[in-house]
This record gives sequence, C-alpha cells and structure tokens, in this order.
Amino acid sequence: MQEGGYYTRQSGGGVKPLVSVITVCYNAGETLSQCIDSVAEQDSNAIEHIIIDGNSTDATLDLLQERSKEIAYWRSEADNGIYHAMNKSLRYVRGKWLIFLGADDVLLPGFCDIIPLLTDASTLYYSNVLYDTVPMGREISGYFLAKNNICHQSILYPKAVFDKYKFEEKYVLYADHHLNMQCWADPAFKWEYCELLTARFATDGASARKQDLTFIRDKPLLIKKYFGNVAYWRYLFKEFKLKFKG
Repeated sequence: MQEGGYYTRQSGGGVKPLVSVITVCYNAGETLSQCIDSVAEQDSNAIEHIIIDGNSTDATLDLLQERSKEIAYWRSEADNGIYHAMNKSLRYVRGKWLIFLGADDVLLPGFCDIIPLLTDASTLYYSNVLYDTVPMGREISGYFLAKNNICHQSILYPKAVFDKYKFEEKYVLYADHHLNMQCWADPAFKWEYCELLTARFATDGASARKQDLTFIRDKPLLIKKYFGNVAYWRYLFKEFKLKFKG
C-alpha cells in the first residue's frame, strides 16, 4: 500500500473544504492527469480531491506522486472493485458534499457555479453533464429514476447520505443507481435540480462495456421496494411491451 497527502488549499489548520471530489481508478495513467487538472484548476478554495487507486501497474503511481501537491489525499492498494474503492474513500473525505468523478472524466469551469447553491445538508444537488460533446440532464421524477439512473458525475451528495448508506458492493456496475433509489425513497433527503453544466463524462466506461446482471435481476423488486406497486407494475408492463415488440 502507498499513500500520500498534501492539503495545499486547506493546509495549516484552515477551513475544511465544502466539496470532496472522489476519483477511484486502476491503470489510469493515460487519462488521470486531465482529471486532476480539471479539479486543480477550479477557481475555488472549497474543493479537495481524493484519489483511491487499486494498486495500478502502469504509470498511475508515478503520476500520483508527481501531482501530490494538487491532491488532498491519495492511496493505492488492491481493492474488490469500483464500489469497494468508493466506500473506502469515505474514510478520508472532509467535505460536506461529495461528488464521484472517474479518472477519464473532467469537471467543467461551470462546476464552481454550483457551490453557492449548496445550502441544505439534507439535499442531493444534481446538474447537467456532457456526454462526450452532447449536453444531458433535466429535472427528474421518481418514475424516471426507477427506470433510469442519472450520471453520478452530475450529483453532489451531502455527507449525511454516507453517514446512513454505503454502496451495495454486490452491484458491480450499478450500485450508484441502487443508492439513488434509496435516497429518493428516504424522506430524510430531498433532490434539487440545478440547470448548470458541471462535468464531462467518458462514454466508454465500464458500464458501457459490461452488464451488471445481479442488478438487472433485482431491479424490478428494487423498484417495488423504493417506488411502490404502481411504479413496479408500470415498469413490468413497459418491459413486457418492449420484449413483445422485440
């Protein structure tokens, strides 16, 4: 295991960061530098960057050591997958809001515009993102979230979410969808849409190449649990129609 930390923006006992940007990665030497740049270049002292690496064998460790003055904390050790690494990251964050950014994703300059809106410690704030070059995002309904996830690069979670929940690691690709379902159904939390463009996410991530068969199997019952019988039967009916047309 290797680790390093250099709290440049909040060193010397200063004010804790408002936002923790968390990146988990493995063999990301070709893309991670751009991700680090996009966080370091934000015009705000309210942001820290936490990077959890899965014991990479490429140039990632060299890059982390070279860029350590721009990273609040980094750690490299073997893990059990994306969401295990995300859960581990929660031990090291100091921000009141958390956002998960892939090693091949970037924050856009407009990200700082959302920071003044972070006023309610029980609200998940979500915004628009670029899918490659195409803007994506809108205000969502419960039924939309039951059927479709929204990009985790668009969501700022209050720390209170992770005081109560963790990512369900058996869902190897869609544990964030499961978490979002839990938060939507939980009366302790609210969701607020911010019509801002804050990040760009990669179009060839793991979820674009593989399927999470455990989540797909469980999804109907998760919809029933978190969104109720009406959403459950509506979802089953639409899925039947799609299969019938297919």
